[in-house]
Amino acid sequence: MAVGLPPRPACYRTRRMVTRTSSTVSFADRLRGIAAAAGFHPSEAQLDAFCIHHRLLRRWGERMNLTGLKDDEAIARRHFLEPIAAAPLLDDRGTLLDLGSGNGFPAIPLKVLRPGLRLVLVEASEKKSAFLSAVLRELGMRDARVETRRIGGRRDLADLLPCRYLTIRAVRVRDLLKGEGPPILEPGGRALLFVAPDEAEAIRKRPLSGLRFVEARPLPSSTTGSTLAVLEPAPVA
Repeated sequence: MAVGLPPRPACYRTRRMVTRTSSTVSFADRLRGIAAAAGFHPSEAQLDAFCIHHRLLRRWGERMNLTGLKDDEAIARRHFLEPIAAAPLLDDRGTLLDLGSGNGFPAIPLKVLRPGLRLVLVEASEKKSAFLSAVLRELGMRDARVETRRIGGRRDLADLLPCRYLTIRAVRVRDLLKGEGPPILEPGGRALLFVAPDEAEAIRKRPLSGLRFVEARPLPSSTTGSTLAVLEPAPVA
């Protein structure tokens, strides 16, 4: 399944040139092979962007905890292949709101794959927010910003909702979106929740307020059983 970008995607400054070192070539080749085995074929421009994110993840990870994964094979599968597999569910327009952004996955790779999206990364940690800002700056991403704030419920997102797309991974979904507040999604929007299979089943049985469960699909990342729960706005009675 092709996920190629146009030759000069709008989310990058055209003056930016990427020179791959031996380490980035190795990671690019590894990711290209992993993606191809799953039926996806990132463009060279996308692979360049993924290599930049990977390089910064490694560099900043030497002085702060950004991922528990140590080897590049696991990083490629978990952090990059998952958003590559999810990207076909997104159009190239509207706002993508990512909660608990941490190390930038899956939202930054999704922005690489869908450069027309406006990206808002919400992260409570100032240190991780600094990392996210560095990645956005290095990639030259436009229409992308970091919001440093703690979220105790939907009321804390009143200025950011509704959005066209919502992504959440590795955080407690219901805690972030509990309570009263504005609608989560715009009409025609979609929430992509990267969760464990048991959490996907719990969401199926009891969807989030204002949303309806559409499907749960396994992600081709590894044998960890990562699942993508897809939700859309519930019909108005």
